[in-house]
Amino acid sequence: MKVDAVIVAGGGSTRFGETDKLAATLAGRPVLAWSLAAYGAAPSVGTLVVVAPADKHAWIRGLAAEWAPSKDIVLTEAGDRRRDSVEAGLRTCQSRYVAIHDGARPLTRVDLIEQVISAAEGTNGAIAAMPATDTIKEVQAGTIRAHPERSSLWAAQTPQVVLRQAWLDAAKMSDNDETDDAAMLSRLGLECRVVESNPENMKITRPLDLEIALLILRSRGLA
Repeated sequence: MKVDAVIVAGGGSTRFGETDKLAATLAGRPVLAWSLAAYGAAPSVGTLVVVAPADKHAWIRGLAAEWAPSKDIVLTEAGDRRRDSVEAGLRTCQSRYVAIHDGARPLTRVDLIEQVISAAEGTNGAIAAMPATDTIKEVQAGTIRAHPERSSLWAAQTPQVVLRQAWLDAAKMSDNDETDDAAMLSRLGLECRVVESNPENMKITRPLDLEIALLILRSRGLA
């Protein structure tokens, strides 16, 4: 199955500091370049749609030419929220299924992208996720309110592959934001499959994450 892919690169990097985390250097190249390279190398990915602020488009186009030269690249402007950016990207895509990826998740392997795409085919969608290893507490106003059973809890990652039209239909039901795309589909009562991932598929959120990511890349012989 061939899919277009949306790479979301419009976040504010509020927890990273004053520097744009997507432009931060990781093993000699910007964080975003690693995500572009992974999707550029994925055989099942067709057009790459990168959603980002307009003032970053020229920079991203240059990155894409270097790190994803085999793909058609389309740039579209990011919205104020994640759901707005994803919607802008989906409306630019043409494929029935679309892979959605956080640009700040640079260590995603090509084989994981392909596995999630394969798992989504014939279903509503599929996501990469991993079982929770910590004991999770539900907390409100600084007090524990519930003790969820850990065995049923998974941490969602990207890629997430969804039926394009189903996501758009679900978005019409409410203007509320969603933190991931499986949650958006759940508005229609649609369930997604899960492909088990691993902790290496981390998201860059804080400066320390760059140091951890560099160690992982060195273990892979890529830094």
